[in-house]
Amino acid sequence: MGGFIFRWRRPIIIVLVIMVVSLSLSFTARVHSKVISLSNLIGTVVSPASASLTYLGNKVGAGVGTVGQLFTLQQENVQLKQKLLLYNSMKLELSELSQENNQLRGLLNLRTAASGWQLVGASVIARNPDTWLQTVVINRGTRAGVHPGMAVIVPQGVVGRVVAATPVSSTVMLILDANSGVGAQDVRSQSAGIVNGRDPVSGQLTFQLFSHHPDVLQGDAVVTSSYSQYYPPGLLLGQVSKVTQTAYGLTETATVIPAVNFNQLENVMVVLSHPSGTSLPPIYGGGGR
Repeated sequence: MGGFIFRWRRPIIIVLVIMVVSLSLSFTARVHSKVISLSNLIGTVVSPASASLTYLGNKVGAGVGTVGQLFTLQQENVQLKQKLLLYNSMKLELSELSQENNQLRGLLNLRTAASGWQLVGASVIARNPDTWLQTVVINRGTRAGVHPGMAVIVPQGVVGRVVAATPVSSTVMLILDANSGVGAQDVRSQSAGIVNGRDPVSGQLTFQLFSHHPDVLQGDAVVTSSYSQYYPPGLLLGQVSKVTQTAYGLTETATVIPAVNFNQLENVMVVLSHPSGTSLPPIYGGGGR
C-alpha cells in the first residue's frame, strides 16, 4: 500500500490540488454572487436618497450662487449711490460757485458803470431769523468809511441803508422794513410817493402815492426819487404789481415787487459818496440823467 501511494504520489497530489482549487473557486463565486446581490440591494435602497441629496446639493449650490450675486449687486449699488452723492455734491458746489461768480461780476460791472461814485464792497455776515427781511449785518464798518445813512445797493437795485456802524461791521435796514421810508417815483409817469415795506412774509413793498389821481399802471418800474433823503436818484426799487384805491378813493397805493432777491443776498456795495445830481445807467435801474 505504501509502495502504491509512493509510486502514484504526484498524480494524487495533482488531483487534490485541482479539487481544492475547484472548491475554492466555487465558494468564491457563491460569495461574489451574494456580495453582488447585497450591493444591488443597497444601491436600490440608497439610490433615491442619493438622488435627493444630489438634487438638494444642486439647489444649495444655486442658492449660494444667487446669494453671492445679490451681495455683489448690493456692493455695486452702494458704490453707485456714493458716486451719485459725490456728483450731486460737485454739481451743487459748481452751481454755488457759478452764482457767486455772477454776483461778483455784477458788482464789478456796477463799479465800472458808477465810475464817478465811491463804493466799497461788503459781504452779508449775519441775519437774524426774527428780522430776516428787515435787517442784515455786513463786514464793513467805520474803518472802511461806512457810516449810518449810507445807501447799500446791488446791480439789481436798492438793498437798504446803514443804520448802525462799528469799526468792523454795520447793520443795514432793508427797504422791506416798514420803517424804511424811501422817496420814490414811477419811471413812466414820474408820479411820486413813498415806498415802505409792506409785509415781511410776502416781501412786498407799498408805494404810497402823493397825487389824488396818479398815473401808475401795473408793470411800471419804480425808482428812488431825487428828493430821497438817503438814496441817490434813479436806483431801481421794483415793479408795480397792483394798484388800489384807499378808503373813499382819496389816494392810491401800489404794490411793488422788489427788484432785489433778499433771500439770496450775499455781496453788496455801500455808496460812500456820489456826484450830486447823477444816477446810474438805465441797465441798473437808473434814470440815465
